[in-house]
Amino acid sequence: MKLFIYEMVCGGGAALPSDCDGQLAQINDFLTLPALVADGSAMLLSVAQYCQMLPAVEIIVTVDSRLESLARTLKSRGVTVRVVDVRDPWSQFVHACRDADRCIVIAPELNSLLRLAIEKCNAGGHGKLIGPDQDLLAIGVDKVLLHQWADAHEILMPGWAHLRGEKCDVSYLDDTLVLKPISGTGGIGIRKVLSHSLPSEGEWLVEEFVRGESYSVSAIFHQDGFTMVPPWRQEFGGADGFEYVGGSICGDKNVTERLNEWAFSVFDRLPSGHSRGWISLDGIVADREIYMIEVNPRITASFNSLCEISSFVPYQELQSTNVTELMSAAIWGNERST
Repeated sequence: MKLFIYEMVCGGGAALPSDCDGQLAQINDFLTLPALVADGSAMLLSVAQYCQMLPAVEIIVTVDSRLESLARTLKSRGVTVRVVDVRDPWSQFVHACRDADRCIVIAPELNSLLRLAIEKCNAGGHGKLIGPDQDLLAIGVDKVLLHQWADAHEILMPGWAHLRGEKCDVSYLDDTLVLKPISGTGGIGIRKVLSHSLPSEGEWLVEEFVRGESYSVSAIFHQDGFTMVPPWRQEFGGADGFEYVGGSICGDKNVTERLNEWAFSVFDRLPSGHSRGWISLDGIVADREIYMIEVNPRITASFNSLCEISSFVPYQELQSTNVTELMSAAIWGNERST
């Protein structure tokens, strides 16, 4: 069985965001952002390593021709590598999707690149994608759609407004706001602003700033529904303090219980359809409430560390499991071990 794993930053799509608008227009090649390249390389190596534990599977990846060291490392670990010229980013991708039995797509939401890659993957073979259905993908990519969906389903998010190149009524929001690209990645372009200093150009999501601790909770969707993995505490830094720089498993039992109850309720209401694989929720744990911040319809940075847990007891389940077993169930439809 052939499993194609595509990580866009390192897999040949580094120059695709060149037609972005607004503040993110400066990103015309992901390889100019060393942190993203490092994260992408680590992600690709990690996912390939753990999927190699599945029985009778050949792992196939694409790698940017400029990342020779990464290609050598993957080959040394028994991974089939297809080298991609960034001037022709899609031909190898489409060929690999058509040739594989299953496909995992990891790409930034930036400029709807994740949506584009998934559409091309689905065109190459219906039912091969281990990823989100269309409705879940939509609210994961577009932050305005996510807020609208959350409002309709009574899921708490920060107060918000949609800013489109002109004055926006934010009188009903607090004075301290967070300005976000409608579709962004890794916290790039997010910054704190005051209500009287909103930009006059571009399209943005404006949210109230919520104080609290940042966490993510991931679930693996499979043929029997979904199984949650332990909550992950997020750490942020960078120029404006919103870029993901690391994290650790939540060590507070009370916070874990709150997050599990909250996340289970949200996952149960997501428009998941026939989605499979790794889906994550980002949230802010405040004193009394948990605010949803994002839905990530793809494998996220916590994957590597969570895979190292040999076993855990899933929320509202009786039997221990681990990420490798759950990913196997998502990919091949095996009977899950929980």
